[in-house]
Amino acid sequence: MAKKFKEVGLKAEVLLGETPSKIRDQRVQDFRSGQITFLFTVDVFSEGVDIPEINLVLFLRPTESLTVFLQQLGRGLRHYPEKDCLTVLDFVGQSHRKYRIDRKFSALLRTQRRRIDQEIEKDFPNLPPGCNIQLERVAREHILRNITESLGNLNHFIPEVIRTFTVETGLPLTFANFVESTGLTPLEILRSKTWTEWKKVANHELPPPDPDLQATRKALRRIILRTDPDRLDQLIHLSSLNAAEPTTSYGFNEQDSAALHYLLWGQKGEKIGVSSYQESFQKWRGNECSNDDLIEIATWRKSVHPYPTPLVVLPGNAKLRLHAAYGLSEIKSAFGLNNLDQAGPMGVGVIYIKSLKVYLHLVTFKKEERDFAPTTRYQDYLISRTRIHWESQAATTQATTTGQNYVHFKERGYTILFFARQEKRIEGETSPFIFLGAATNLISAEGNRPIAMVWDLEHPVPAELFEEARVA
Repeated sequence: MAKKFKEVGLKAEVLLGETPSKIRDQRVQDFRSGQITFLFTVDVFSEGVDIPEINLVLFLRPTESLTVFLQQLGRGLRHYPEKDCLTVLDFVGQSHRKYRIDRKFSALLRTQRRRIDQEIEKDFPNLPPGCNIQLERVAREHILRNITESLGNLNHFIPEVIRTFTVETGLPLTFANFVESTGLTPLEILRSKTWTEWKKVANHELPPPDPDLQATRKALRRIILRTDPDRLDQLIHLSSLNAAEPTTSYGFNEQDSAALHYLLWGQKGEKIGVSSYQESFQKWRGNECSNDDLIEIATWRKSVHPYPTPLVVLPGNAKLRLHAAYGLSEIKSAFGLNNLDQAGPMGVGVIYIKSLKVYLHLVTFKKEERDFAPTTRYQDYLISRTRIHWESQAATTQATTTGQNYVHFKERGYTILFFARQEKRIEGETSPFIFLGAATNLISAEGNRPIAMVWDLEHPVPAELFEEARVA
C-alpha cells in the first residue's frame, strides 16, 4: 500500500512491529508534523497511542475482534484544532463466509435500533448525531448478502456457535457472554427457543422437561426488556429457590406479587390454573430449566442497564424507578389496579385513578398506521429533555371535568405521570414503557377533542432516550 501511494505522489511510510525504535520514533514525528501523509501499520497502533491529528482511518483487512476494530477506530476519534470530523474508509475485500460484518455496524449504533439489515437498507437512521455511513453499491450488496446468510437461519447459526463457543472465545458459555460475542440481540436469540433449548439442540439432547415451556418462552422475552433492578432481583430470588422446598411466604407485598405474576404469566390466575400468588410462583419454580435461564437473563439485564433509575415514591405508596422500563401490567400493579383475579384496565392511553387523584399517561412516540387508528394517532413528542407535547383523548374538551382537572391540576392536587416508549413493538415483542416521572407545570392547553398540551417534566429525560425520541 505504501509503495502504491508513493507511485502516485502521496507521502507514505510503513510502521511494523519490527521497525527499529529510532526509525519508528522519527516516522511518528514526521507523521504528526505532516511530512508523512499516510502511515500504514500492522498491529502497532491499536491501543496506547495518542495522535489526535489523525483525521482519516483506512481499514484494509477484516477482523473478528470487535475490541480491535473499536480500538483502531478510536485512533482517529481524538479532538484536535481545526479537525472537523473523522473520515473512515473501510474496504471490505474478500472475507470468509462466516465473517460477521453485522457486528461491526451494530457496535456503532445506538442500543435501541432496528434490525441491522433494516438499518443498512434505511441508511442508518440510528447513528449518533453528526455521523453518517455511506456504502458503495457493490459493498452494500455484499454486506446485505453476508448478513442474510449469517442471520437468515438462526436454527443453524446459534447451535453451531454454541458448540464451538468456549474453544473459539476462551470464555464460559453464559447468556451474557453469548450475547456479547455474537452480536445477536437477546430477543433474536429467544425468539423461538429458551436459552436451555438452544443448548440442548446444539448438543443433540432431548428438549427441557419444563411443563410450561411455551409460557416460559414468552416470559423470558418479556424479562429481556425490563430494567427495574429491584424487580430483576425479585425474579432472581424467586427462581433461585429450591423447587422442592415448601415456601409459605416469598416476602413480596401485594403490588410486587401482582407485578411478578403478570410478568411471568401474562394473564389472570384462573387462566393458568392457580388461585394464589404462592401457587403462581410455585408453578413457575416447577420449570427448572427456565428457572436457570431466568437467573442468567436477569443477571445479564442488570449488567447492561442503560440509565440510572432512582426510586420514586408516588401517591398510594406506589414505588417505581425513574427511567426504568415497565410493562402495562407492572404499572397497574404499582397502583393496585390489578390482582390475581382482575387484569385491570386494558388498551387505553390514559388511566385515571380517582381515589389517588392520579392520571397515568401512556405514550407511544412513533405510531404505525397498523397499530393506531386516525382518531388515536395523537401528536405526542418530546420538545426537549424536560418538556413534552401531549394530546388528550379524542372526546376530551377543556370544559369537561377531565379537562379542568388538567388545567387546574396543581390547585386540585392531581399528579400527572408520563410513561413513554418509542414504538409499540421491539422485534415482535410488545415494548415496555419508560417511566418519565411527574409533570410539574402545564405550559399551554389549546383546542378541544383532543386538547393539545405542553407539560414540563420534573426530571430531565436521559440524553440518549431524547435522541431516540427525536429520530422516532
